[in-house]
Amino acid sequence: MISGKNLVAGKWLHSQDAKQFKTIDPILDKPLPYDFQEATSHQISAALEAASKSFELFAHTSFMQRAAFLECIQEELDVLQEDILTTYTTESALPEGRAKGEFQRTKDQIQRFIELLSEGSFATASIHTQGPDLRKALHPIGPVVVFGASNFPLAFSTVGGDTISAFAAGCPVVVKAHPYHAGTSEWVAQAIANAIEKSKLPLGIFSHLGGQSHEVGSQLVCHPLTKGVGFTGSFSGGKALYDLAQKREEPIPVFAEMGSINPIFVLEHKLQSDSGLAEALTQSVTLGTGQFCTNPGLIVACNPSGKIDLSSQIKKHLEGMQLPPMVHSNIEKQYNKQLSLLKLNDKLNSIHTSESCLAAVASVKAAQFLKDKSFSEEVFGPFTLVVDCKTVDEVFEVADSLAGQLTATILSETKDYETSKGLLIKLQSKAGRILFEGVPTGVAVTQSMHHGGPYPASTDSRFTSVGTDAIYRWLRPIAFQDCPNELLPDTLKNENPLGLQRNIDGKLTSAAL
Repeated sequence: MISGKNLVAGKWLHSQDAKQFKTIDPILDKPLPYDFQEATSHQISAALEAASKSFELFAHTSFMQRAAFLECIQEELDVLQEDILTTYTTESALPEGRAKGEFQRTKDQIQRFIELLSEGSFATASIHTQGPDLRKALHPIGPVVVFGASNFPLAFSTVGGDTISAFAAGCPVVVKAHPYHAGTSEWVAQAIANAIEKSKLPLGIFSHLGGQSHEVGSQLVCHPLTKGVGFTGSFSGGKALYDLAQKREEPIPVFAEMGSINPIFVLEHKLQSDSGLAEALTQSVTLGTGQFCTNPGLIVACNPSGKIDLSSQIKKHLEGMQLPPMVHSNIEKQYNKQLSLLKLNDKLNSIHTSESCLAAVASVKAAQFLKDKSFSEEVFGPFTLVVDCKTVDEVFEVADSLAGQLTATILSETKDYETSKGLLIKLQSKAGRILFEGVPTGVAVTQSMHHGGPYPASTDSRFTSVGTDAIYRWLRPIAFQDCPNELLPDTLKNENPLGLQRNIDGKLTSAAL
């Protein structure tokens, strides 16, 4: 049952003075029946105090204890699956298939961290015995604040990759639930709370707070007991939190994944030969009503002959397409506002909005694109801009002009490879992931995935928010010099009780000392 209360260290708290808000059914554009309470300053402080008090104990739990805890979360999610999915579809307007797929993806990414904890190499233990005895391994940073994302009610929210990677690292978590899917988040919070109790872990390692105002998020980031922040959302939101964190008496890391237009570069021979290209691009642009952070908002076509009108081909595929509404009317209003402004721009070659759904496509010549920086700004939703390039030099100029991106894609044939090589050199400084087949929408939850990129795509391009390497955001190195073996963490003890691969005097080995 949804209570609308805030969870603070195992207790669901009600406040008479709290502001209240409701979630919205995006299809009917009407409020749903539940009243949710905005977290009070007292609840925020209580949550972070409990997290801080529980940190030392949780940080020193074994990898196996944390793995068992994550397994318990999976089990509790299964118990509440029907309630979670029903609320998910009602609050987001996303179809049942998408809900079930994201639920399974969420469980799968938890499984990857269970496997990581079982294997243990993420501790990156190194030992130097020649001279002073130096031993170094990674240690959790402390309480982490996680902001739920609007477009992924499960995989990037209360039980998403930020939360699970922080738990795996040994960090307590305070979640600021996204107000667009507060009910879904509460069900998930119940699952996590149940898992903590069954695992006999400190209740303070998890709190779940709601709120519509920016004040809740600001207080969480500015609280002196917060040691790190995970955020997925808009550029303005992420940058605001980052700036707050740097102005603190003790600045802290904010790992924010923000805006990206994820350019796709279609080179000359690929454009001429791929008859299914326009359909594939259209499906990518409109997937999830365009609410993927990897949505391709820019398509750069190398079209010397001028015979192929890619935007018109995409336009044909948009006709008659049916899409659900966006997850909230405020996002949809902002999307429509941006489209209206684009329509007033006389530098565009064309702009077409589908009569059957929200999707839209526009086109512009490369020379005009390069003169107007507003063309490279993200339009969050099912929209893409096709940039028509007459020469390879224009393609390179467009690439040079772009800011940091989560992804960039090069679609080419063998005859295009010389151009691809030059383009690739430029894009390596622009993007966190570079694709050579397919489309960027969708990410594989593996160690080799990188979901981040140069600013403004993210605040720190060295780290990923997807895949098991996401754990490194919440860890820091500690070196122990001439420490008695009995006092060392298990990762660094002579006998190597965890059986880890460790770097000992420059050689990787699992042998004991």
